[in-house]
Amino acid sequence: MFNTLYIYRSGGMGDVLWLEPVIAELSKKYKRIYFYTDFSTLFENYPIKNVFVKPIPAGWFRAILKMINFFSTQKKYHRLDGYCYEAFPKIHFLHAYQNYFSLENKVVYPKLYLSEKEHEPIYDRNDKYAVLHLEPNAQLNYRKVYGVSWEEIVSYLAKNNIKTILVGTNPLPIEGAIIFKGSIRKLMTVIKYSLFFIGVDSGPSHIAASLQVPSIIFFGSVNPNYRHFTEIFKGFFLQQPCEYAGCYHEVISGKGQSCQLVGDAGIPKCCVNTTDNVISSINQLLKKYGTKN
Repeated sequence: MFNTLYIYRSGGMGDVLWLEPVIAELSKKYKRIYFYTDFSTLFENYPIKNVFVKPIPAGWFRAILKMINFFSTQKKYHRLDGYCYEAFPKIHFLHAYQNYFSLENKVVYPKLYLSEKEHEPIYDRNDKYAVLHLEPNAQLNYRKVYGVSWEEIVSYLAKNNIKTILVGTNPLPIEGAIIFKGSIRKLMTVIKYSLFFIGVDSGPSHIAASLQVPSIIFFGSVNPNYRHFTEIFKGFFLQQPCEYAGCYHEVISGKGQSCQLVGDAGIPKCCVNTTDNVISSINQLLKKYGTKN
């Protein structure tokens, strides 16, 4: 147990992914690091040999992990759920983790490692396609997108010889879009070889940004500056003005707070977009980053 660190972070996907730069830095200081999470598959093919990423263990084993701190002069077991960005909502995801472990605040994206086989495109190598993800990672009105005709978006892409791959746990079908069903690892491959990503602030959006795939990401009450690094992010954020902009961060919670204008059941103004606005952003993305995937 000496010179060994145990880290627990259950989910969500993006929350777990943003721990990668922290774990990489901590691996220089500890002989072994054990990281327990619901999204251990994100770390497959991880090249740092003294880092062991495992699924969430049984309750009795977690009890043993808690006991480790009682028999050590330094804290060895760290359960991060609720104690990092949730407790300090007005700083970036990554900086919250870095501060917790007393690390230097660095501006980097997480790294993902695809195997040689995973570098083989799932769809036809000659196809150009965009990945679309519309399911929020929480069923909250301020994490959704309103006012956009996605059928028109898919049709517009098709006219430009770009297919649409619709991803998500259980996405609602959109005429003309191809629904992807597969593992997180396959999702990573699909995103990696896409022309660009369009979607809500979510785990898949963080995978896209980490793989340096140009992206259009929709934000509601969440401040994108606390989720991405605009100076190195490839793409655009779509978020409409509101007098309570960024209100998600006004409470200490992983859930945020109800919209102060329409409550939980209405349509928050920060989430209302238009089809034309999305098409304009797509055109800007294609102009800036080209059409090679």
